[in-house]
Amino acid sequence: MSRRDDFEHLPRRLFLQLLAGAGAVSLAGCAADDLPGAPEAGVDPASANGGEDRKLYAFFSKSFNRDFERSPEWMTQLGIKKRYGEWNDWSDAFAEEDHRYTVADLEFMRTQIDRLALSDSMRISYDVFLFRNELRVANWPYRFHNYDVSHFGGPHQYVPSTLINQHRIDEPADAEAYIARLNATPKLFDQVTAFMREAEAHGITLPHFSYPLMIEDAKRAVAGTPFDNGDDNPMFADFKAKVAKLSIGETEKDTFIEAARDALVASVKPAYAQFIQTAEAIGAHEKTDHGVGTLPDGARFYEERIRNHTTLPLKAQEIHQLGLSEVARLSTEMEGLKKKAGFRRPLRAFYDDLRSDPKFFYPNTDAGREAYRQRVEDLLAGARAALPRAFGVLPKADIAVKRMDRFVEVGQTIAYYEQGTPDGSRPGYVRLNLSDMSKMPKWQMAALNFHEGIPGHHLQISIAQESKSTPDFRKYTFFTSYIEGWALYTELLAKEMGLYKTVYDDIGRVAMELWRGCRLVTDTGIHSMGWSREKCIDYYLANTPLTDDNIRREINRYFVFPGQACAYQIGKNKIVELRERSKAALGPRFDIRAFHDAVLKNGAVPLPVLERLVGEWVQAAANA
Repeated sequence: MSRRDDFEHLPRRLFLQLLAGAGAVSLAGCAADDLPGAPEAGVDPASANGGEDRKLYAFFSKSFNRDFERSPEWMTQLGIKKRYGEWNDWSDAFAEEDHRYTVADLEFMRTQIDRLALSDSMRISYDVFLFRNELRVANWPYRFHNYDVSHFGGPHQYVPSTLINQHRIDEPADAEAYIARLNATPKLFDQVTAFMREAEAHGITLPHFSYPLMIEDAKRAVAGTPFDNGDDNPMFADFKAKVAKLSIGETEKDTFIEAARDALVASVKPAYAQFIQTAEAIGAHEKTDHGVGTLPDGARFYEERIRNHTTLPLKAQEIHQLGLSEVARLSTEMEGLKKKAGFRRPLRAFYDDLRSDPKFFYPNTDAGREAYRQRVEDLLAGARAALPRAFGVLPKADIAVKRMDRFVEVGQTIAYYEQGTPDGSRPGYVRLNLSDMSKMPKWQMAALNFHEGIPGHHLQISIAQESKSTPDFRKYTFFTSYIEGWALYTELLAKEMGLYKTVYDDIGRVAMELWRGCRLVTDTGIHSMGWSREKCIDYYLANTPLTDDNIRREINRYFVFPGQACAYQIGKNKIVELRERSKAALGPRFDIRAFHDAVLKNGAVPLPVLERLVGEWVQAAANA
């Protein structure tokens, strides 16, 4: 399975890639025997419906805790200080062991659990677990195809990101763990570069353009003092700031800081130098910007990725045609909004105006960046106030807005959501790429941030993580079509909630959905039909008002994240379809808040499971 399979939302993300969810109990400072997924977390197995439920709860707990404890970075991300001085294992032996566990878990489910004897709620968990593990098994033959290291993500980005954004220093032992992680970086990068070389030996390399972008980010990560004579490197500055807050003597603080300086120079710098050298060497031999369809078994790999991200048995040509249809539909809607805005020239000219007129942009200054960030705060505050009109269940988790780390801005897209810790010690963040304000138009702000924050990712993920009625593995399982489908659906929902205040906000909404419709066309074009980068860029320029820089970032992403971009529109369309079907069935008894609660209460599920769950809710509502 891909090393980022369940973490596709965050900074690579990490997780897109975009880590998901949070535990049903407070996780900060958990003891080793009190990890999320223990039988006490979520639903009490003693209250489960019969012995089969209890047996399945126990299995979920064992499986979850095993996977959780094998990932030091996951524990850190959730605020648990266990294996706090370590990085994840990137060795192929570790990946093979993971695969054996996945196969064994499937075998247990199929042979030891009687699905028909389960309660309704546990049957959902059974189906989700089975679906997820079957996807993992299907991906195993393609583990070197997954582009786990690229300009879009990899350890060169998440080493500093994890240390700065997730590694807390509350006591001296935490500072020691931080230094231990710095000194463990060579081992991590040894494994990562071995993985890159093994992929190359299988004939799997990145598109040519990805290498210089990846190398630039890696060089940024090790710039500044103590690596050179510039300002403090972000890791060094972060460590010093955190240690300064400890209640210890100045001499002990100085000792820690010198140890961190030594670790950065003696361990981190040569580790990054090795990584950069490997990327340069492989990149020097790669001359083409290719889709995965050209790789060994690439066509079958792309089919697997479509299935993984959409959770549906769709073909590339089918998705491509859907994209063409959606772009045509949305272009007609944009024509109407263009006229409403008083623009009389052709649509292509309107798009050129939207991406170039200075009135649509904040100044490319620190003051402009702060004005942009503050407006996003205001948009999210307004959305939060309006939530009770459309939702019954609301999350408790807080949300904030923050600029992306500078060492990821080169290859990242314009924004992403970064979820917080389950104990609330770190809020969820909308992270913004503010490196160049001429690429961040004002008309895009509302829809973009409703998608990433409220009522999009933050609302959905927070409701899932705060649930006390689902096993913990469900809070950490991503299905892209559900997660991204929901966030895209909320861009439309925000209009229905009255959150768009101007015609240009609404233009931004349609532009954002055109973006997703074009994804269906270009992702399949790249990986199934041999489209070039320039052909994809030209298609976007003709059919959306996105800025040239944003378009190029997007196309670069599709090349190294095959199939993921197809899930947004497909997921959104399914949710809209289920809503309209529910309205027709229930008539005046339809309640939009109850519908949303039905969609959200079970967390991320495959679309076929969501369809079944909404159907069951409709039946129950009709009989109530």
